[in-house]
This record gives sequence, C-alpha cells and structure tokens, in this order.
Amino acid sequence: MPQITHPDSLSCSDHIHFRKLSSDSQQLEALIQSFADRSQNKTFLLANTTNDFLAIRPSCNPIIAKGLAGMYDSDDLVIELSELVKIHRLEADSDWGFTAFTLKEVFSYKGDLNNDLSIYSLIFKKIDGIWKIVWMQRSQGTTDISTWD
Repeated sequence: MPQITHPDSLSCSDHIHFRKLSSDSQQLEALIQSFADRSQNKTFLLANTTNDFLAIRPSCNPIIAKGLAGMYDSDDLVIELSELVKIHRLEADSDWGFTAFTLKEVFSYKGDLNNDLSIYSLIFKKIDGIWKIVWMQRSQGTTDISTWD
C-alpha cells in the first residue's frame, strides 16, 4: 500500500498528488489524531485499545492501557503541547493496520521539562468492525525527522 502523507505537512503543490483516503484509512487517521490530543488520553486509551494492549515506553518498559492512562492522569505529568507533526506511514488491510508518526511534545515529568520530537508506532486491529490500538511503541524524544525523507 502506498505511503500516506498527512495533509498538514504538504505544500500547496503537493496537494495535487494527495489521494482520497479509504474509509479505513480515515478511521485510522482519526484514531491517530485523537491519540495525539493528550487532553483526551485519560479516557481515549481505555476506550480505543484492545484488552491485551501493550505500550513500550522509551525506557523499554512495557505498560498496559490502564497504567498508561494513569500516567496521563498523574500530577507528576504536566502536558503543555502534544501535536501531530507528520504521519510517515499508514497501511491497513481488512482487519490489521500499522502507522508510524511523529509527535511534538512539551511536558514536565516530576518537574523536569521535556521538549521532545518522538516517533510513535501503532498497530491496529479491527474487532467487530471497530478499529482498536493493540500495540504502541514510542521512541526517545531526540528523533531526527529528516531520516524519514
């Protein structure tokens, strides 16, 4: 399946080459957008992940959805900015999908300021006609986005 570039990352001349997204791709892109909106993560993760969801943090430590949602709800974490920079890849077949995207994140954790540009990888699974996130992995916050070009 061809690479899909996020419309916000395109110049005016690039829009000529942008193709219409399939219904599944639109649903997956909506999940990515909602995932990037950290104000929703307290409820979003639990509602949009599978029961066996696992996230691998930059420390390489796994965490389940309830634990990750708890981190977002903690007073230790203060999120100032979470912004989708670019969707690098988005592929799907009838019941599985994959994406890699970059988020710009500014946050404090236990008082330490982080200004991160991170790559996320998500695997999606369609269950009873509804796309859910089954796996997530986040890179460290020192990503060189030019390596994707």
